[in-house]
Amino acid sequence: MKILYTITKSEEGGAQTHVYQLVKYFFSLGHEVVVMSAPGGWLENKIKDLGVKFVSNKYFANSFNPLNCFWAMTEIKKLVQEWQPDIIHCHSSGAGFFTRVAIRNKIPTVYTAHGWGFNIGVPIWQKFLAILGEKVAGDFTEKLICVSEFVKNLGEKYYVVSKDKLVLIHNGVEDFSSLEKVSHDNDKKIKIIFVGRLARPKLPILFLRAVNRLPLDIKKKVEIIIIGAGPKLESIANFIKEMEMDNVKLLGGRDRKEVISLILQSDIFILLSRWEGLPLTILEAMSVGLPIIASEVGGITEAVDGSNGILVKNDLEEVKLALAKIINNEDLRKKMGDSSRFKYREKFSLSEMLTKTEKVYQMCHPRSLPSSRP
Repeated sequence: MKILYTITKSEEGGAQTHVYQLVKYFFSLGHEVVVMSAPGGWLENKIKDLGVKFVSNKYFANSFNPLNCFWAMTEIKKLVQEWQPDIIHCHSSGAGFFTRVAIRNKIPTVYTAHGWGFNIGVPIWQKFLAILGEKVAGDFTEKLICVSEFVKNLGEKYYVVSKDKLVLIHNGVEDFSSLEKVSHDNDKKIKIIFVGRLARPKLPILFLRAVNRLPLDIKKKVEIIIIGAGPKLESIANFIKEMEMDNVKLLGGRDRKEVISLILQSDIFILLSRWEGLPLTILEAMSVGLPIIASEVGGITEAVDGSNGILVKNDLEEVKLALAKIINNEDLRKKMGDSSRFKYREKFSLSEMLTKTEKVYQMCHPRSLPSSRP
């Protein structure tokens, strides 16, 4: 079977990691796979390392400039006409719109919504345009995969496609619990890690402000690790310097292997954000048994509850109290970490996500993709 994946950007991120997981799986089963994305970046390198063809589309962007849209769709049509895929699976708002409108479902087209351009909290003008765009593209969608109940419910609320096209498949990640957890017995610091792109909608500064509000005796117990690249990197570095936060390591972007290594060395995972679909980083932290502190937004509430972490409003005092509670109670951290690992295995494994996606492909093109399982 021939599967074409499209995604707007090639930079490292949750959606790109998701696409890489799909490509690696279906390519390993012997299917022909091609990926189209903007040139340069983590995903392009990873795809080429697999031996899979990567096609650059320099017009891919989350911008709906009419001329840019025309050339982006022209490149998609050209590739489809030449290669004749059996299934097209698109990701992210820009590529998802361009691909579906260009192909008009003449070849079965699946779209994965990792979140919506009309998420709660976005400006009203952006919300209106995003809903309109999704409705137009929705007419040319065979199946629309939602990575969380939150994403699915929001799609239903605004009628982006008919309900029979919506499919819930929770994000899944590899199980990293088998990797050796690095001991830091000689360093008694409690390590708190924040992993995410340092751009809207993430709120790393809120996290740092909350740390600064902690009583001195609690602050002395912790070491903060922030991983991620993005436009907020410089302002975060300036804040850390201004506040003289010597216990903060701002590491910038790191490859996946190093990120997982640093998560394995940590004691608490935190992610604060204005909105989310279902972040892979939280699931990765759960797979190795970390307690979670996270914003009570989007699909996060489907992964984190009182048993495996603390959900917070994006309120300074509330974040501070959550940090103090979990820092000061080793037994609670252990109990929540065990619950994280259980919840991950029950609901967010990579194998389950891949199997469910395979079934969607079978529904869209049953003659081309016999099941890989008995």
